[in-house]
Amino acid sequence: MVTMNKMNFAEFFAGVGLVREGLRLHNWDCVWANDISEDKRDTYVENFTHDDFHLEDIWEIVNRSSTIPDQVFLYTASFPCTDLSVAGGRKGLAGAESGTLNAFLQILKKKQQTGAHPKVVMLENVAGFLTSHKGKDVAFTVAVLNDLGYVVDIIELDAAYFTPQSRQRVFLIAVESELAQENMYIKEKYSFFDSWWINFHKNPKIRSSKVEHIIKSSPHLHWGLLDLPQPHNNAPNLNEIIQIEIPNDSKLWWNDTRKEHLYSQMSILHKETLHAMIEKSRYSYGTVYRRMRKGKSMAELRTDGKAGCLRTPRGGSSKQILIRAGFGSWKVRLLTSREYARLQGVRDTFILPENASKGYFAMGDAVCVPVIEYISEYILLPLYKRYLVAHPSAERLFANF
Repeated sequence: MVTMNKMNFAEFFAGVGLVREGLRLHNWDCVWANDISEDKRDTYVENFTHDDFHLEDIWEIVNRSSTIPDQVFLYTASFPCTDLSVAGGRKGLAGAESGTLNAFLQILKKKQQTGAHPKVVMLENVAGFLTSHKGKDVAFTVAVLNDLGYVVDIIELDAAYFTPQSRQRVFLIAVESELAQENMYIKEKYSFFDSWWINFHKNPKIRSSKVEHIIKSSPHLHWGLLDLPQPHNNAPNLNEIIQIEIPNDSKLWWNDTRKEHLYSQMSILHKETLHAMIEKSRYSYGTVYRRMRKGKSMAELRTDGKAGCLRTPRGGSSKQILIRAGFGSWKVRLLTSREYARLQGVRDTFILPENASKGYFAMGDAVCVPVIEYISEYILLPLYKRYLVAHPSAERLFANF
C-alpha cells in the first residue's frame, strides 16, 4: 500500500493560480510558479504565497532553468491562447504570445539533459490549438515532447460538465515513457486499424474527430491513451451562481437607454424569448453575448442555464451581459467578477482584485477549477501512486520542499 504525502508541481503561466486552486483539493504542493503579469501576481500572492512565485518573462527563465527545483513530479503550463484564436489572427506558435510555449519546451529540454525533468507534463489551451496551422502546431508540440521521452495523450474537457459555463479546453498530458508503459494504452507506430482505436473511440466527448485527425496525420509520433471516465454532467444552473443580493437600485443595472439599445440588437427570435421570460411570475436569468454577424453587432440571448465562454476584454472579446426578467419587467447588467469566478468554479473566499476590470481579466483568462480537479483525480493522482509503487524512495524526493 502506498503512503501518500504531498505531491509537488511547478506551475508555468500561472495567472492567478487556478491550476493550483484545482490541485489543492488533492494536496498537490506548488514549489515554483511563474507569470509575467504583475496584476495576476498580486492576486496569486493574495491567495497563496509570494515565496514560490517568480514574476518574469519565461524567455528569461530559459537561461536560468537551474532556479527551478529539480525533484518535481509535475509541470503545468497554461500558455497564452491569443495567437491560437481568430481574434489573435491565428498565428499559432509562430505568434509572440502563444509562441512562449517554445520557451517552456526549451526549459523542459534543459531539465531533461540533466535528468531533472518532471515525470508528467500538462499543457492547457483553447480548442483552437487543435486546428492551428491545420493541426501542425499540436503535432510539432507532441514531437518535441516525444523527443524528450514522453508519450502523449490529448483530451478535451468542457467546463459545462462542472459549472454553468460552456468552455471547451484542450489538455496535452505527457507521461515519461517508463511510466506510460504501465499506465497508458500505447499506439503502435504507423498502425491505422489496430485495437488501439477501440479504446480511442470509447469516449468521443473527450477525444473528438479533430484529435483523431491529428493522430492519423502523425502516425510516427508516440501516442498513448489514459483510461478516463466520462464526466458526469452535474453542473449547477446559472440561477444558482447569480448574486441575487444586488439591489434593484444598484448602479450596476443599466439605464433604460442602454437597455433598449441592447434590445434593438437582438434578433426577432431572441426578442420573443425575452418577452416569454418577462411574462413569467418568477425571475429567470439569461446571458447575452455581442457578436458580429454579417458585419452587424448582434446581441445573442442564451437561456439554457449556462453562460457562454468567459473571455478577457482584449482581442475584440466583450464581457458577458446578464438579463433578469419576470413579473412583467426586465433588467440588465454585466456579470460581476465574483459571478465570473463562480462560473470558473472558484470558491467565494478566493480574493479577487478590487478593480472589476482586473477581476474580469483574471477570471476570463483562467482555467475552470473543477476541470483541474477531475484531471487530478483521474489522471495525475493515479500516475503518482503508480510511480511510487515502482519507485517507493521517490516519495521522499518529491516531498522535500
